Amino acid sequence: MYRYKGCGLDNVYLQNGYTINTLRSGEEVVSIEDIEGLHCAIASAIVDSASALDAKTFKYLRKELDMSQRQAAQIFDVDEQTVSLWERARNPVPQHADLMLRALLKEKMSGNAELRKMIQRFNSLDREIRAMEAKIEMHKAQGGNWMQQAA
Repeated sequence: MYRYKGCGLDNVYLQNGYTINTLRSGEEVVSIEDIEGLHCAIASAIVDSASALDAKTFKYLRKELDMSQRQAAQIFDVDEQTVSLWERARNPVPQHADLMLRALLKEKMSGNAELRKMIQRFNSLDREIRAMEAKIEMHKAQGGNWMQQAA
């Protein structure tokens, strides 16, 4: 059995599907068959697991989605630093981020990207609404003084 650390997780062991070759220098080199398929199977096992996502599994799934920390931050409506803190185990991964990341991965595995598009659209609309709410409209009153326009 081979402990596969190349995925960034500490608990992945391969029973087969790999070969270990020894170089002339004595160094061992591991070759893994269908590494993309392996990574997809690992992601599927994590998504279907009842365990809450920890820092490493969250990061693994985010990378499997080919998503940057910035993109994840936009989807979860947090700043990039917050995602970084989750991935460095400084803050626990909140349940909503755990569930959403799993849903996005299931969607990717099924070949559908509608959920991701919908989340991005909602976040975009939310940012527009916040920008409009933050806008202060002014008007010049008859007496010559500037005043805030009533909503």
